Amino acid sequence: MRKSYWLFLGLGACRLLWAQDPQFSQFYANQVVLSPAFTGIMDGPRLALAYRMQWTAIPGYYRTFAAAYDQPIFFGRVRNGLGLSFIADQAGEGNLTKLNVLLNYALHIELSKNSALSLGLSGGIMQASIDFYRLRFPDQIDPNAGFVLPTQERNFFENRIHEDVNAGALWYNKYVYVGTSVMHITQPQQRFYNVSLSNPAAARLPIRATFFAGAQIPIDRNREGKQSIGPAVMYRIQQPFQQLDLGFYVNLDPIVLGAWYRNQDAIIGLVGIQKGMVQVGYSYDYTISSLTNRISAGSHEVSLVLLFDKERRTGMRHRRNYPCPRF
Repeated sequence: MRKSYWLFLGLGACRLLWAQDPQFSQFYANQVVLSPAFTGIMDGPRLALAYRMQWTAIPGYYRTFAAAYDQPIFFGRVRNGLGLSFIADQAGEGNLTKLNVLLNYALHIELSKNSALSLGLSGGIMQASIDFYRLRFPDQIDPNAGFVLPTQERNFFENRIHEDVNAGALWYNKYVYVGTSVMHITQPQQRFYNVSLSNPAAARLPIRATFFAGAQIPIDRNREGKQSIGPAVMYRIQQPFQQLDLGFYVNLDPIVLGAWYRNQDAIIGLVGIQKGMVQVGYSYDYTISSLTNRISAGSHEVSLVLLFDKERRTGMRHRRNYPCPRF
């Protein structure tokens, strides 16, 4: 979650460097990234790719890439999901780069003829690096020539690797879905400055909790699932930041239109096309915060999802009624 832009300006002057999690506006085009409970929820294998450029007019703007593969796996009649996901994020003039590599698992439980519960878990590594020589420090400033003096700052390490563990849950029936995810349960260290801290906990990445819900309301009951309206809500908290997103989707198969309001941050419009095994989406964030769209030039995001041959042996009747959006 990113709520401010001063990171770009002050990155070089900080001895303790940190950043919030990256985020996507096409939440459901990146379902496994949103919650490991989505792993293997489709009828067959799925490959999802996404690329986001945030606040493109600002030097050192955020660039985020995500890739995830998942598929259903059966043990007897028990449906499971298994997958692998990558998230790469780069920001700032110092090229602060983060990479998450996670193995994802989910257990899908049929509660009744029309409802199901999915429980997910993911674990892997979180790697971060920074280009020390592209940072700028106060002692480098010459009053006349600018940043030309050598810095006396030392004790930086430019690369770190830590474990990362996440969990999630999803309940849904024919028309409604409710889910949650809890990210960074191990609260990995985020600092690059190798000194003793009076409060080591301040350098840890806070746990991020996400709650999301929505519905799929048919427009034409003769074409159920082909034409529908989908109101949706999402709330995220990562100490001390909170974020509320309100939106809706209009499914006019094969076209999907959507609009979201992100509180005090952006208005988001998206368009997607679903045809056969291919799903393509584009969204634009119009900045409404004090940063303003004139300064930020907004954010662009594209997604590509490939849905491969469906698994005939679903073993779960409710799969035909999966109501979550695709973008």
